[in-house]
Amino acid sequence: MSKKLQQNGIFESSRMMLPEHREAYIIHQEQLAPRTRPSLDAQAAEEMSRLLSNSMLLGDAVTITLFHEHDDIRFTGQVLRLDSHARTLKLLMESGTRDIQMNLITDVVLANE
Repeated sequence: MSKKLQQNGIFESSRMMLPEHREAYIIHQEQLAPRTRPSLDAQAAEEMSRLLSNSMLLGDAVTITLFHEHDDIRFTGQVLRLDSHARTLKLLMESGTRDIQMNLITDVVLANE
């Protein structure tokens, strides 16, 4: 018998991969690999701080983007309280309030934009 037909030779001899399978494999590998947190420059951090302060003082609704290893998380609401010592903020949303760690925030925009 030929070596290709013994043990695992059948699968080892066929190295063809369909394009759909290749694309699915690449997407799967990207999802498995954790992302790294982007670094913010001083100007972006200052702009986010200004928007958070305005939301607390003026009652503006903001959309906050939080970093997560696999996908970003977005919350929309009004900032009730900023705690600079604990580096947290309390966000009032339609579904209730939520405490958010400020070191996880990657972006802040006005909710109506």
